[in-house]
Amino acid sequence: MVAKISGKVVRVLVVTLLASIFGVSQGITADWATVLKEAKAKYAKFEKEVKDMDIVQEIKLITSEGPMTSETKMLRKGQKFRMDTQIGMQLPQIPKEMGSMEIIIIDDGKDTWMISSLMGKMKLSNEQRDIYQKERNWWRIISDKAKIVGTDKIGNRECYVVLIKEQNKSPFNRIWLDKKNLVLVQAETKESEAETMLVVSSDFRKIKGDWEWPYKTEIYTNGKLMATSRIKSLEINKGLSDDLFKPDKVEVKELDLDGMMKKMMEKGGFK
Repeated sequence: MVAKISGKVVRVLVVTLLASIFGVSQGITADWATVLKEAKAKYAKFEKEVKDMDIVQEIKLITSEGPMTSETKMLRKGQKFRMDTQIGMQLPQIPKEMGSMEIIIIDDGKDTWMISSLMGKMKLSNEQRDIYQKERNWWRIISDKAKIVGTDKIGNRECYVVLIKEQNKSPFNRIWLDKKNLVLVQAETKESEAETMLVVSSDFRKIKGDWEWPYKTEIYTNGKLMATSRIKSLEINKGLSDDLFKPDKVEVKELDLDGMMKKMMEKGGFK
């Protein structure tokens, strides 16, 4: 049960944390090729101005087994990425003294690793790595064959609605971009024919000059709220060490499954 939950948590957290984009207040045209070109140019400028980022988020996830909370620390430095997550074991069968489960995702620029207190250290396959890469750099893998199919107002933002045709290369099939500054406000993903995931970003705040970042993100599946994340702190240009992105320098405390099962049985086992 724990392994199943942890996999779902990681997948949702990645979508939540990495679906963000920045913007600069400028006017843009309604031609997708032009919009995409401007987005890529702004990302290049963003990387020059923001060398690294340190973000701490609190995430509340709703599951069929019960509510789960986690605190996630996300580090970015160029193409390197790291996400540290502490998942509270907030199920009635699990004793509070068992603490939390730790999951760390590291992309060192070449490979992606998962290090967890449940499964230890493992290198992800190229297919699994692509998931993290796609959701982190959407503007790099959405082709100019996408199409602006209309406009929509999300909150107080007028947005272009962009239909993405080559969905095998993109994590999204539809996105909503602020017409004024190219901020990604919503993103829709077809998990299957019967399941649609919607990521909604809000509470945008300026982090440097005119660059914006969403401090609140909500994830819905078929209209039902699955998760909410809120940024507790965001710092840029701290001079993060490259060692933070080396999996060999990371260790996590192994989860005591035997002790957990023993305590759960003492409390009456699964109900």
